[in-house]
Parts: sequence; structure tokens; C-alpha cells
Amino acid sequence: MIRARELTKTYRNTPVLRGVTLDVSQGTIHGFVGPNGAGKSTFLKCLVGVVHPDSGEITVDGLDARRRSLAVRSRVGYAPAETSLYHRMKAGELLDFAIRYHPSPDLQRGLQLLEQLEVPSRRRVGELSHGMKRKVLLAQAIASNAPVMILDEPMEALDPEARRIVEDLLRKEASSGRTVFLSSHDLYSTQRLCSRVTFLHRGRVLRDGPVHDLLKGIPGRLHIQFRESMSASRLPSSEGLEWSGVDINWQVRFHCPLEKVMAQIASLPIASVRDDGGHLEDLFEDLYQAEVGVDS
Repeated sequence: MIRARELTKTYRNTPVLRGVTLDVSQGTIHGFVGPNGAGKSTFLKCLVGVVHPDSGEITVDGLDARRRSLAVRSRVGYAPAETSLYHRMKAGELLDFAIRYHPSPDLQRGLQLLEQLEVPSRRRVGELSHGMKRKVLLAQAIASNAPVMILDEPMEALDPEARRIVEDLLRKEASSGRTVFLSSHDLYSTQRLCSRVTFLHRGRVLRDGPVHDLLKGIPGRLHIQFRESMSASRLPSSEGLEWSGVDINWQVRFHCPLEKVMAQIASLPIASVRDDGGHLEDLFEDLYQAEVGVDS
């Protein structure tokens, strides 16, 4: 549904996208992650024709996004990161205005989504909180009924309950055949939602693949609470174990089988152990630190 090849973009002699190549399959939720300034928002804006790339190929639903941006926009439900909306409009009016140009919008569903997300449809947008404006953008992206949804930081400013509702909604949309491409700083939500993730840093793709493949080889991590205060000298120091902590609360990262770690700590005065390894957060940290080391 989305295909990019060697996409580049430079602003004032500063490269923002440096040959980005990726594919987003139909009916999937694909995550796009990276630190601030990585180029995520610029790439998403290239998809919908808001920003014109300098070179490369990009198609959305089989259409050339560089040459047929208007046709592409009619097939995309877009929720930008910016919430600078038409503040004098009421939320329901903005919803109607935003989805009207799509071939088969569903205004009634959009209004139901506003109600579900506890956004007063008769209140002017300028009176809404940042989080509520985000909900309006998400509601219009879903209610557009477009085959592709492009969401820039969709979970930003949402409370935990709203985040749960939105995650459920996006899963249902993907299961119905719609394609969801989202950028996010919330890696835990990304891991729960996405079947595939692309990591971007300084305009380059660092890693791309199915989530379960990306997590292979990620160091394990245990959070351990001891019954008494511990010092580093009392903890196992074999190769592959990395301890951090103080007093009774410690964390160990390891690159060996979990069974081997458990055997080494079995004699320690442990009160509780929590397995907290294998997260995208760990992969992001490793990738980012490695890239910073290369750049320095």
C-alpha cells in the first residue's frame, strides 16, 4: 500500500531524508519510530503531498504521491502531529469538513467516535484541550473510510483509557483490511500494536522488519528486589551480565539464556523478580547509542 524508494529531502542545505526505502503492506499496522529530528514527520508529509521530496519514488495505494498528490489524499485518512486546527469551528463541524472530500466518508461514525472518546461535538475546537484535539484528528482519520491511514504521533497527549480505546480501534481497522502507518515515541504502544516497525535516525533507516524478528537477539532484562541491601561486589560478575541499581532494587541485563542467569542468582536473598526484557525500547536504545558512537 505504501512504497518508498531512496526518498531524499533537504532543507536549507540540511539533509532531512537520506535515501529512505520502505514498504507498508495492506491490512497491517506499521510503526515508524525514531528520536526527534529523525525525519519521521517530513516523510509522512511527503506521503500526502504536503512536502515535496527532492528525489526518489513514492507510491500510496498504487498512485505516484509526487505526481498525483490530490488523488493520494482522497485515499488517505491523515492525522498530523500538529493540532493547529480551525478553532472557530465546532468539533463536529471540523470532522464533517475534514472527511467530506473522501469518496465514502462516514460522518455518523465519526460523531460516534467523538462521543466514545468523550469529545463534545458542539464545543468549538479552540476551547478543546490538546488531547481532545488529538482525538478529533484520529476520529476524522478513521471516519474518512480511506484505505490508508497515516497517523503522526497518534497517542501523544492521550490519557491511558483513551489510548486503550484508540489501540482497539486501530486493530479493528487493520483487521478489516485498512492499512495503518503511524509514527510514535511510545514504543510500548508501538510494540503492542504493530506487526512491523521501521527505525529512522537522522533521515536514514537503521532497522526494518517484523517486530518478532527485530526482538530476536535483544538482551534480556530482569528487575530484582532483594530482601536486604546489596552492593555490586555481592552480585555475580560473569561475562554477559550488566548490573545497575542501588540498595535493594537492582536490574540485570544479560546476553545468555535466562536459565543460566537464574542459576547464578539462585543463592541470593531475592524477594521478587520481574522479567522485563525483549522490548522495542531496548532495541531503540541499542540502535541509537550505536549510531551516536558512529557519528562521534
